[in-house]
Amino acid sequence: MKKLQVKSVELASVFKLFSGIGFVIGFAAALFGFGLAGESFRQMLQQIPFVGPVMQGFLGAIVFGLVSALCCGLTFALLGVLFNIFSAIMGSLEFDVDEKD
Repeated sequence: MKKLQVKSVELASVFKLFSGIGFVIGFAAALFGFGLAGESFRQMLQQIPFVGPVMQGFLGAIVFGLVSALCCGLTFALLGVLFNIFSAIMGSLEFDVDEKD
């Protein structure tokens, strides 16, 4: 049995991974309308100048996907910073891994 330790995470890789996941989920949610916003919220968005026309259809799904990618990437990068701080103070994560031939 082999032990692996995770002492820190690279923040750029965490940001890239979760930004991609956030974009796919946000794009799909906006494009297919998974019920994230009610009809009254959509009507309020359409009343805002320069924002209303952009937040409709395929372009709106892309914009929503990009915003959710940025939010998701930044959130998990912040969690990566917290992991690096706490692992430096308290120790790393340890995994037991079985090797197969």
